[in-house]
Amino acid sequence: MAKPALIPPALVLVLTLVLTLSGSAAATPLTAAQQRYLSLARTGIARAEHRWSDPRRGWYDARLGDRERYPLATIWDIVPLFESVDAVAIAEPTPADRKAVARFAKGAERYLNRGLRPVPGYSPYPGDRSPGTQTWFDDNGWWGLAFLDAYRATGTKRWLTDAKRALAYIAADGWDRETGGIWWNTSHPYKAGEALASGTLLATLLYQQTHSATYLSTARMFLGWANTTGFSASNGLYAGSSLNPTPIDYIEGPLIYAQALLCRLTSEHGDCERSSALTATALDRFGYLLDFSPQYDAVYLQWMLAVYSLNDDPTLYGLAADNARDAQTRALNGQGLYLLSWNGETLPSQDALPGELQTQAATTSLFAWLAVYRPPA
Repeated sequence: MAKPALIPPALVLVLTLVLTLSGSAAATPLTAAQQRYLSLARTGIARAEHRWSDPRRGWYDARLGDRERYPLATIWDIVPLFESVDAVAIAEPTPADRKAVARFAKGAERYLNRGLRPVPGYSPYPGDRSPGTQTWFDDNGWWGLAFLDAYRATGTKRWLTDAKRALAYIAADGWDRETGGIWWNTSHPYKAGEALASGTLLATLLYQQTHSATYLSTARMFLGWANTTGFSASNGLYAGSSLNPTPIDYIEGPLIYAQALLCRLTSEHGDCERSSALTATALDRFGYLLDFSPQYDAVYLQWMLAVYSLNDDPTLYGLAADNARDAQTRALNGQGLYLLSWNGETLPSQDALPGELQTQAATTSLFAWLAVYRPPA
């Protein structure tokens, strides 16, 4: 009797990856809660595309009815929409959702400025090409994270390469080689907690994806400064900047998750202890129902949900779910857009201008990431 042909292990690996990415492999069905959040996220994305898309320029405007000379969304304006599209495809990787990620990621590459030195990086406005363009290092961190999530959603290495470019630029031009810390932008006004948080997490996630010692070394270098000079001992959390020690939630969340993930990846006891202590301190300081502004609070909750995925702490899931409940019921304006705060108030001008895409997209991203994670049993 003839023996059945054996499939080479390498081919098995390839087939498994293809099936996983195509959605053909059996996947755990989404819970009812995840399906509800996914529906909310899809609706939020569709309304953003309908109201803020700019067909003439082939991208999105920063504000409704924008009549400025440069109306298109900057990186900081649109990164929550990028993350929303990514998260929907991670939650339910249909061919249509993965195509949506690819379309968005291709558009996101328009921000790559090859004129920057010493290496290319992402400048704030699409099409920037001048080496003298003022560029923000936290933008590069957030954009790199969004590209990395696009890679998670699709398996397309092009997006992984784009994420690597962002970190390379931060490390080459943002990191202060003399005293440490990451500058806010290319004018070097101060060391920024936002740049430190996004850059550290990006390095950590690239290490997770590639197992490259270079990325682990970069993450450790950034964390070495964060846990000493960049730490506010009086607050028990990371400083907002080198000028102001006040902690900000969307700085803390990524740094907490970076160390929780390193605890899982490297079994370093210090990472485990710090992430646990920082989580407790952050919950105590920022409270349960957040009222900073959606674009900041959504980032914090995105990464606290990621911590939940590691430690199964139902408090962290409840934190995100309860804020999402308030956002769903209170943040909609009369046009069906998420342009109000999560407690139903008009956002102050220092946090959001009227009709900003970022406000709509930030709340949408919270729903999208809740669709990714199963609720506690």
